[in-house]
Amino acid sequence: MAYCEEIKDYEDHKWYLIDRKPSKCPNCGKKTIAKAVLGYPLEEDWYNDKIFNIGCLPTPFPEQEKFGCNTCDSRFFKDTPKARAYLNGEYDWY
Repeated sequence: MAYCEEIKDYEDHKWYLIDRKPSKCPNCGKKTIAKAVLGYPLEEDWYNDKIFNIGCLPTPFPEQEKFGCNTCDSRFFKDTPKARAYLNGEYDWY
């Protein structure tokens, strides 16, 4: 069974650690989870529900988000040892 653990006390963002793509968003309950794409999007990408546009700047987290919710902007990061070490204060992402 998949899990989705909220990253607590990380500014005002709704960020989650996951082991696979969630079927619905734990924040808003919608099924609008899409693959996250980093980079400058094409015009048609803004209207593509299968893409979650991250933009040009990566997030301040050691792992890049894998999925995002197109309804509430929640972001989902793969649960890795590097991500856990960062959250425990054992690793600097920069």
